Amino acid sequence: MKENKKIKLEKLNFYVIDDNYINYLSQFDKHIAYNKNQKRPYIGVVIAIEKSYYFAPLFSPKPKHKTYKDNLTFFKIINTKTKSQLGIIRFSDMIPVPKNCFNLLDVENKSYGYKRLLSEQYSYINILKNKQKILDKSERLYIIVTKSGKGKMARFYKELSCDFKLLEQKSNEYKIK
Repeated sequence: MKENKKIKLEKLNFYVIDDNYINYLSQFDKHIAYNKNQKRPYIGVVIAIEKSYYFAPLFSPKPKHKTYKDNLTFFKIINTKTKSQLGIIRFSDMIPVPKNCFNLLDVENKSYGYKRLLSEQYSYINILKNKQKILDKSERLYIIVTKSGKGKMARFYKELSCDFKLLEQKSNEYKIK
């Protein structure tokens, strides 16, 4: 990957994606995660691939996440003191997002417990080695899904992931509207 395609690795932040944009993209890919009744925070993956910004959804901790075997489709967020799970970032569901379709998550009116969870998640993902792992996994998955051949590994990741190229095209069309 050429260095000029990367954005400088800074702090990862929590974002909320515009519901209209999510609804629009979900027409084209079954893997798109919905915002549901509340805005779902999205983790900004600090990477630009072929001139697109990508954001991967953050999922709250669930018992099934404990059984997940490590692969390129996700990153587990762990409490460093208690070793308990704080959630996952799912790269297989990452989507290209135009700059005008996302905003920083406003935590002002959130409950204390939710703010604390977000704070712990934020701290963990911004540890240098974790930021780098997030960046590397997202970029590697993108390359495998968009550029790899028809091997077993490529098929596995393509089945689990959004169609990144199609979504980039649809994202560009959305920007025009």
